[in-house]
Amino acid sequence: MKRHAAALFLVAAACGGPPPPPAPPPIPPLAPFPTVAPGAPPAEVWSREAGLLLRGPIPIRLPYLGMRLAVVRDAGDSLQLRCVVCPGAPVGWTDRGRVIWVAQPPADARHGDLAEFVLAVRTAALRRDTAALRTAMSRTFVHAHGGVEGVIPALRDLTGPRAQNLARLPGLLDRGVAAVPGTRVWAAPPEYATTPNYPDLRAGFMRGQDGWEWIFLLRPGL
Repeated sequence: MKRHAAALFLVAAACGGPPPPPAPPPIPPLAPFPTVAPGAPPAEVWSREAGLLLRGPIPIRLPYLGMRLAVVRDAGDSLQLRCVVCPGAPVGWTDRGRVIWVAQPPADARHGDLAEFVLAVRTAALRRDTAALRTAMSRTFVHAHGGVEGVIPALRDLTGPRAQNLARLPGLLDRGVAAVPGTRVWAAPPEYATTPNYPDLRAGFMRGQDGWEWIFLLRPGL
């Protein structure tokens, strides 16, 4: 029996033993910014500035920057758009240069228009791209009244016990961003800037020494 076991051992050693299990496939990386090629026909766009005019039989002027618009028809220099966040979803035309749809990395977008920075934050939130979100957040970012403050603790909170707040952020931003009277803060949704004692989740932005910053994501009682 011992001679038989030794023989089996020598055979296994000569053959190198059983092959190792295959390595697990690598985790696929996130798609790089921008997520849409600059020349690609857009399916949806966002208003670059407040007061964007949609031309049509009944012209409508959009009150806020960063409002989400669906593309109905692409005519090259002009786009026919439907405001999906407006009552009645009105449709009208505007010049292509008055809207944006290509998301830059937040670290780059912070030096441009506020609408570009907001779209960058929206895209990073949709992707749960914590590295990109970290570059958008101010050093004193606040996620809870009297509670979570600072970039790392806030990101841990937003991807953990309060992940639903990060999931809601793109929808808040799609409604537009408005200046908060008497402050340097711009906030979404616009109701926070226009309604006293606004009771729900809100995001805030402010221009600092190194460009735009995302400064808070708050809700009373959070």
